[in-house]
Amino acid sequence: MRPLHHSDICEVVRVLLPLSEEERPRALARFIAFADAADRFRQVTGRMHRAWGDGTLGAAVARQPRHPARSFEDFDYAQCWSMVLEAVIRFRTGRRLSP
Repeated sequence: MRPLHHSDICEVVRVLLPLSEEERPRALARFIAFADAADRFRQVTGRMHRAWGDGTLGAAVARQPRHPARSFEDFDYAQCWSMVLEAVIRFRTGRRLSP
């Protein structure tokens, strides 16, 4: 997966919002896997993956329905941001953010 940017997190969070709390972890794991596969495809072929884009997390969710961004005062929105950050840290390092 390519380096993570603020916009990538925002796009993934907006896609996770309409999902139930139970569906979100599985969906997020899929999106990270899609971004990683697309990046590997890009490295080998020099081209973007047809379905998952250029290897960024934002591109991996580009075709997904999404809700508008919200304020961090919205607990659900803030929780999704936290979930995405922790999942990316776990993906990059193999470690959990919290015990």
